[in-house]
Amino acid sequence: MNDLGAELLAFDGKHTDVLERLASSLEPTAGAIGELCDLAATDNPRFQVAATWILKRFLDDGTAFGAAQTEQILDLFGRVSEWEARLHLLQLLPGTTVPKNREDQLLKTLMTEDYLRSDTKFVRAWTYNALAELADRNPALRPEVIDMLATAEQGEAASIKARIRNIRKQMPWAQVA
Repeated sequence: MNDLGAELLAFDGKHTDVLERLASSLEPTAGAIGELCDLAATDNPRFQVAATWILKRFLDDGTAFGAAQTEQILDLFGRVSEWEARLHLLQLLPGTTVPKNREDQLLKTLMTEDYLRSDTKFVRAWTYNALAELADRNPALRPEVIDMLATAEQGEAASIKARIRNIRKQMPWAQVA
């Protein structure tokens, strides 16, 4: 196991102080981002959650992912199994440019039981946000996403309805006519 992997294992799954220190000490280079993506792609739940958390922190701190890093991050959507890791990836999307040739696969992944029909409300809420992000970039998707948002407003939990209200505020095309 490499040094970064050993440091990620210090994360207990709850207390992020270990991750805060690690994110502060790591330079968000292409190599570090690639290594985090490689660790997140493993079957180790702790690696998945910790590595995606740090990737999200990099983005929150202003790191712009290059094309290669974006491809690695998009590959993770179909690989991670932990809901927290899925949530982190979904929260990365607003600051990530999804290449046109990856939109269809990402859309299919988001429509699965792992995302749109997840048992976890946070994942469902942020999946709606991710779908809206895709539709914001690709107007052809907007009618379908508007319908999904309207349906979700009828039957989803209050937390998901709140996320949808935020989507509608941020994206005028998503307003109900």
